[in-house]
Amino acid sequence: MKIIEVDAKNRILIKKIFDNEIESFGIMGGADMWMIMSFIRYGKLYVLLNEDNELLSVAQYQGVLGKKEVFLYGFSTSLKERGKGYGKILLEETHNRLRKLQIEKVYLTVDPDNMKAINMYKKAGYTIEELQKDEYGKGIDRYLMIKNLL
Repeated sequence: MKIIEVDAKNRILIKKIFDNEIESFGIMGGADMWMIMSFIRYGKLYVLLNEDNELLSVAQYQGVLGKKEVFLYGFSTSLKERGKGYGKILLEETHNRLRKLQIEKVYLTVDPDNMKAINMYKKAGYTIEELQKDEYGKGIDRYLMIKNLL
């Protein structure tokens, strides 16, 4: 396995990321191609690949202006690879890379019903800060979770 920061020239990998977004979140919930390219060019987009360069997990970070903080916009593992610990591996390594960049804090939002994700984030050191009611539209609530990196 290897973790790489995605480069804008790697169009084959970018297409795999886009397909994973649709598979994981559907047409309305995932990052589209414009967002993916924005993460690559102006944030951080990391992937975990297996030995055959198949996509296992994806982490998309965007910076918080004027602060040493990032928002974990998107985090997913390929449907066929879930439950194997790949997300945990990618999350831990991206935290290490963000620390080297002097990032102090990571924010994310998660569906309050997504207990698998919530438990993974808690094990990684995130805490639930608040319930954001109707965050992404009426009836679409999210927990705001935060992790201090330094």
